[in-house]
Amino acid sequence: MLNETETGSPSPMLWSTWLTVFVVELAVISIINGFTILTFARNRHLRKRTTYLIISLTIADLFVGTVTVPMHIYKSMTFERGSGFGWGKFILLFWMAVFITCSLLHLALLSLERLHATLFPFRHCLMLDWVYFKAVVCIWFLAVIPASAGAALYLIAPQASQYVWASPIIAVLFTVIVSYVIIALNVKRKAPPYSSGAVSSDRKLTVTILVVIFFSSLAFLPYFLDAVIGISIKLGGLSAEAQFNIQESLNVLIYANSFVNPLVYTLRMKEFRKATRV
Repeated sequence: MLNETETGSPSPMLWSTWLTVFVVELAVISIINGFTILTFARNRHLRKRTTYLIISLTIADLFVGTVTVPMHIYKSMTFERGSGFGWGKFILLFWMAVFITCSLLHLALLSLERLHATLFPFRHCLMLDWVYFKAVVCIWFLAVIPASAGAALYLIAPQASQYVWASPIIAVLFTVIVSYVIIALNVKRKAPPYSSGAVSSDRKLTVTILVVIFFSSLAFLPYFLDAVIGISIKLGGLSAEAQFNIQESLNVLIYANSFVNPLVYTLRMKEFRKATRV
């Protein structure tokens, strides 16, 4: 993400340490998500309506590792925010932001899909594949809006860019919380008289996605608090290096979200675990 304060240039040794952290992180994200996509590609039985959104999220997370993190490293070594608008800078910041934004928006889409499956199970079963494909395309196009606005404002109005990034986080967290509260109340009130394999599998998928969303929310929440409350700015008594460490820690935490997701699938989805052993 693009939320950074003016803390001055870090010492070469400090930046070298963070550079190592980011390189290791991008390698982990790329390898884990690449392996996950390969597993879905090699096993046809895993590619079904219930996993289309998970596959799309995995692709977004893969691009976070292969595009977003390398561009974050490049940006940190080349220019500062508020340095004036330029198309080259804008394009770099846009591609740096669009994939992490897309990953974030997928959390809302996943929670809404599970909400629909819980409230309207029969109608949900009759949904065709093209409905999922259209939802995925909409999410990818929707990610362009905050990515473009945030990239432009980062260069010309740095403070305003923080609120641009905070807005989708608020919307996603609100959607996720409301969706799962409704799901929990509905499941508690309308417990099925029998426990079929389909019902059990559907509930397990709902819990799996809830776990994914929970860890993702933990990753984005500190960034949100910093953007809205300005924690790193208010801690003015800290040294420039300390503030720099805070900002880079927030970035590492957000990017880490992109390799936590496939790890959850491996632990929670029985079919996926079997496929990884083949």
